[in-house]
Amino acid sequence: MSSIKLILLFMILTILFPLNVTSEITVLTPNSKFYGVVNETLLITWSSSGSDDPQAVTIKLISKAPTNLFTGEYAVGQSIPTASGKYAWKITDNLVGDDNWILKFYNALSDLNEKTPPVTQSKEFSIKPAGTKPPANDTSTTENNELDR
Repeated sequence: MSSIKLILLFMILTILFPLNVTSEITVLTPNSKFYGVVNETLLITWSSSGSDDPQAVTIKLISKAPTNLFTGEYAVGQSIPTASGKYAWKITDNLVGDDNWILKFYNALSDLNEKTPPVTQSKEFSIKPAGTKPPANDTSTTENNELDR
C-alpha cells in the first residue's frame, strides 16, 4: 500500500473511530462548606484522573455579582502543575461575599482569551471578612465540584 493510501486510511479511521480522551479535574476546595477568609491563606485543592489533563492550570476568580474590586476574572494562580493537586492562595483583597465566588481552571498552556473554555470550575463559595475563623481543613468540608459537561 502506498504511503498516501495509508495516510488516507488513517484519516478515515480517525474520523470514524475517534479516540476518547478526557480531562477529569475535580475541584475539592473551596466549596459551600469550605470558605476563604480575607488576609488568610485559602488552600485550593483538586484531584485529576483524566487521560488528557493539562500539565498545568491557571486559576481565575469569578464574581457572580457585580463588584467594585475588579471586572471580569481575577488571576489567582498561574502555571500551577496539575499533578500537585493544590495551591495556597493568600486572599489579600477585601473580596467579601457569601456564595458569590467561583474559581475557574484553565489549561495554562493554551492561549487564554474571553472565548477560552475552562477545564473545570469550583462550586460557589464564600469569602468571609478578616478575623473570621477559617474552616477546619478536613475531608468533611469537601464536596463534588465537577463542572457540568
